[in-house]
Amino acid sequence: MINEADILKLFQLYTDMARELCASMQQVIPNHQKSLLSKPLTSTNFEWLFDLIYDVEPTEEFVFYSGMQWTWHWHGEHCLFESEQGTMIEANISNTDFVDIAFFNHFIQSYDGAQYVLQSIDHLDFNFTASLFDQFAEKNLLHQQNGPEFTLVNPSDH
Repeated sequence: MINEADILKLFQLYTDMARELCASMQQVIPNHQKSLLSKPLTSTNFEWLFDLIYDVEPTEEFVFYSGMQWTWHWHGEHCLFESEQGTMIEANISNTDFVDIAFFNHFIQSYDGAQYVLQSIDHLDFNFTASLFDQFAEKNLLHQQNGPEFTLVNPSDH
């Protein structure tokens, strides 16, 4: 049986880690490219997205977070961070509170601290998590943003 509170705590942890990893990333990108992060994201702003895809030139291959070295790969509006232990966080750089269903699954599967949750799930896939997030949205615990992205309704409660 899945514990709702455990999933919501992992959701909060994911957003906290994404926020802190993005802050670490900002420390290693060149100053002339930091303005790319400050532009408002709109689905019609293709020039901005192309700038993010093609113009980011990292000065460091790694960021440090929680005493560990993390690799990072910035692509479009997301950045994939992976720890030395294999934990993966895919952050929406314009809003780290947004959690994509598929990226959350990768996090749960790769994060050692979530193994107890995996043991209570028969088959973790996109449909399972989408259904779970929809149930949480019906209970006003999560809010659906765009497509497969959700946010916590009351982050301080978790």
